Amino acid sequence: MKNNKTKKIKREIVLKGLPTSPGIGMGPAYIFRPFQINIAELESGVEDVEQELKLFDRAIRKVKRQLENAQRSSELYYQDQFSEIFESQKAFLQDSILLNEIKQEIQRSRCSAAQAVSKILSEKSEYFINLENRYFRERAYDIIDLKQKLVNALLGIDVDYQLSSPAIVVAEMLSPADTINFNRNLILGFLTDKGGRTSHAAIMARGLRIPAVVNRYNLSHILHDDDYLILDGFTGAIIINPTEETKKRYEQKRTEFKQFESRLFQDIEQPTVTRDNCHVHLLANIEFAHEVSDARINQAEGIGLFRTESLFIEKQTMPSEEQQFAYYKQVIEQMEGREVTVRVLDLGGDKILPSNEYQLESNPFLGWRAIRFLLDRPNIFKTQLRAILRASIFGKVKILIPMVSSVDEILKVKEILKDVQQELKNDKKEFDPHIKLGVMIETPAAAILAETMANYVDFFSIGTNDLTQYVLAMDRTNEMVSKSFNTFNPAVLRFVEMSIKAAHKKNIEVTLCGEFAAFPEAIPLLLGMGLRHFSMNPFSIAGAKKVIRSLNLKECELLFRKIRKMHTTQEIERECQNFVKERIQDLEYLK
Repeated sequence: MKNNKTKKIKREIVLKGLPTSPGIGMGPAYIFRPFQINIAELESGVEDVEQELKLFDRAIRKVKRQLENAQRSSELYYQDQFSEIFESQKAFLQDSILLNEIKQEIQRSRCSAAQAVSKILSEKSEYFINLENRYFRERAYDIIDLKQKLVNALLGIDVDYQLSSPAIVVAEMLSPADTINFNRNLILGFLTDKGGRTSHAAIMARGLRIPAVVNRYNLSHILHDDDYLILDGFTGAIIINPTEETKKRYEQKRTEFKQFESRLFQDIEQPTVTRDNCHVHLLANIEFAHEVSDARINQAEGIGLFRTESLFIEKQTMPSEEQQFAYYKQVIEQMEGREVTVRVLDLGGDKILPSNEYQLESNPFLGWRAIRFLLDRPNIFKTQLRAILRASIFGKVKILIPMVSSVDEILKVKEILKDVQQELKNDKKEFDPHIKLGVMIETPAAAILAETMANYVDFFSIGTNDLTQYVLAMDRTNEMVSKSFNTFNPAVLRFVEMSIKAAHKKNIEVTLCGEFAAFPEAIPLLLGMGLRHFSMNPFSIAGAKKVIRSLNLKECELLFRKIRKMHTTQEIERECQNFVKERIQDLEYLK
């Protein structure tokens, strides 16, 4: 039974949402509500606890079959592009600690399996959703989805995925299985109340090239099935019941984007060179294994930043050496000889394990995180290094150390790495003895000491997100100061310049792997500074290629010299924007 809704909207209304997959979606709304049960209305107590435990085991098997069926459908139509997402979801159903926690709740509280599932998984999702880090916060939606699937299975509720005609799917949230189960040919777009750019549904929408926007207005409870919608996956605009004039404007924008996209991917396999024939290396940042397919589709020359935290956070415990080895090996093999830079565990700050390892800190971003944590927990560090080293024989691998602020830390890391290599030799385990070691330049201390640090490492990776935060003493997750958080700040740019020059002077490779690397207006500035290795979200690579191929290196160097004399963030950013606008068409589609 559908919930009561507000009076139908008749006039055109424009709202601003969060764009999560590019493109223009236009068509009628289809309201999708897979979960309509109020758990609180169920009877609180049960007499037959054993029966509830059996029902729970049966529900686990049913949901596992559902995910396996969705995974098979995905592999049939999209090869193994999304397999890792389904494996990640299935892993929850095989987590004995989590399952036992639910069973203990059934026994202890003598409640129904549905109530126990709802209680325990709500607590788990609440933990993730309260984390500051966007990526880990969005893992909460996987747990909410699992809760809904299990409760539906326990109560015998089947979900209808039938679309009778093309429509924009409107939902509170969408799971990867939901995304696959709809007829792809009838989906015009996704509009959800919850989610983000790193949610699994958003990643799949981008892979399937379906426009998607997150609305934050609970529109799934307000809109009607016959409301007409326009979704702008570039700006996040949501237009409800548009006028004919608005429709024509967006139809033209949609046509222009399709033409632009066709041109963009026409020569994506060609080398990335400037107009005056300077080769630039474009690599991909990935969070988890299935994104390797995105990197390869977009012709990344390698993985410039492989973040390893997801393996630890999703398991909510420290994974074993064998689990880590298998995970890293999978990514390395899929890259088929192209380089993979594995960043060691960067926990702390806004990424916290639910374990006794951590204590509350008054300022976690300046506290016990990343390499500081690993050096204090050498067993955890050694386990990860063993796994990375063992996987290194399957491709070209580099090790990256985050949040370094002193040469002392580098020396301690090298000592531990040497010990681990000797242990592997003693165990007769193969590894690459010449594996390269690099550090993240993301603290002012590392940038100031860059020339000295370059004597001790093989490469640098500049992390502009954290570097901007620490140079400006400004929390990048704090909305109160977000308007001033800007990497075009001359102080931040000076630290980036120092790091690039130090690497060149000592003849080591330097890559910039923050979001800044993909900004069209930042690319010519960075080229002018001397940067030749950029690492970014895989979906930004094609656009970055277009920008680079439109530029002349000498002009970029002149731009850099010009902005180096400027004193304010605004004039620097404006100069860079004007520079790009004069040289590149269709700039709005590259944002």
